[in-house]
Amino acid sequence: MGFFSSLFGKTSTESDLTAAKAEREKFLAKTCPGDDETNAVNAASGLMLDQKYAESIAAYEAIATKYPERRGEAESQIGAAHYFLGDFHKAIEFYVSARTNGADESMMDDNLWEACEALVKKGEKAAAQRYLELCPSGSYVKKAQKALA
Repeated sequence: MGFFSSLFGKTSTESDLTAAKAEREKFLAKTCPGDDETNAVNAASGLMLDQKYAESIAAYEAIATKYPERRGEAESQIGAAHYFLGDFHKAIEFYVSARTNGADESMMDDNLWEACEALVKKGEKAAAQRYLELCPSGSYVKKAQKALA
């Protein structure tokens, strides 16, 4: 899940979150005040870092509506929020839509496998088959096949 996975994955700590927030604030302080679009994205990502997932989802939904060219990015972040909330099926829905709407293919492959793998670990082996259907030439085909064996 890239940046957010490293922050909110199983090994993240409160100090990791604090450091990420501090780095984000330093970066934002060095940049010129952004336009409305940039400010909206920064606010939405700040909500995600604050683990305010429902609010982050709402913010990214507004971004996707107001700035359709950012729909893929917004949907990938909505998927990440659902992942962190433990709603892996919903996360998969948004990752698929994000990929359709221009989100980075490789990142969506990673995210889709991560959500499918979480379901497999919960006993839903069908999620491995779902990954194979969604990403027939993805990076995790062998892992998915192994999960089905």
